[in-house]
Amino acid sequence: MRKKLSVLLCAALALSLCACGVRAPALVASGGVPVSQGVYAWFLNDARVHGSALGLAPGDEAAAAYAETQCRRLVALDRYLSRQKIALRFDLKSEAAARTEGEWSLFRAHYRSLGMEKQDLTRVHTFEAQKKQLALTFYGPGGKEALSEQALRDSFVKLYVGFRAFEGALTTRTAEGESVPLDAKAQQALLEQFSRMAARANGGADLDELYAEYCGTQGLIVTAPLAVSLMKDGDPMYDDGFFAAVQALSPGSTGVVQTAGSVCLVQRVAIDKSDEDAFETYRDEVLWHEKLPAIEAFVAKL
Repeated sequence: MRKKLSVLLCAALALSLCACGVRAPALVASGGVPVSQGVYAWFLNDARVHGSALGLAPGDEAAAAYAETQCRRLVALDRYLSRQKIALRFDLKSEAAARTEGEWSLFRAHYRSLGMEKQDLTRVHTFEAQKKQLALTFYGPGGKEALSEQALRDSFVKLYVGFRAFEGALTTRTAEGESVPLDAKAQQALLEQFSRMAARANGGADLDELYAEYCGTQGLIVTAPLAVSLMKDGDPMYDDGFFAAVQALSPGSTGVVQTAGSVCLVQRVAIDKSDEDAFETYRDEVLWHEKLPAIEAFVAKL
């Protein structure tokens, strides 16, 4: 259900393979502020690794043009926010710092192989935070083009799905501690067990009771009821296809979703737009989903 750290490591390895030896041109933004080689290398790799998703033509020329454009926009946005006296909200600044610390501690060697230092990583993540801040300034409460409360709530229930779930592993560990797949017979038995539990849940059985029963067969003790989780499409915390599988369930129904290495019993939960706690938790995420494309267009014109 949840993606593993190995995904991040593979991404870092791909990043390092794509940009070794990159040299930044003498990039200068308005006002003569240079952009570091490390920041340029980040964007160049972004183009090389995700060029298709970014709509770029193949080849180094398009990648270099993209990297230079992003560097110029980074400096232009920084200058704009400074002129307008728009400061980063504390939580956005903290988020950028936390991302930097986490990624640098894990992938320091890879980043340095690109010619990046920690301050370059901070600069890139701060750039993303600045765009979020600008969206809040323009479209948040008190902004000149503030989105209405109703529009945000309507988007909230369309963007997110709610669910409760628990999972069983389709893997086991050897005596040496290595994770290996269950044999075909054991996997089939587990899938059938979860299918029977789904049928019972759809027949009225309580999901928490089913969870307690399953934990009992695994020698585990339940310490709390299953919590409701919310997710949106593309959430990096979940396996590809998990959102679509949950969305395909009608609210209140339960199904079995097989992911990489596990099988999940998932019950979809209806999201109430009047649920203040849930809405306030995800209010900013909804606004960014709706308005970050407009912010990207605004920054492109600076």
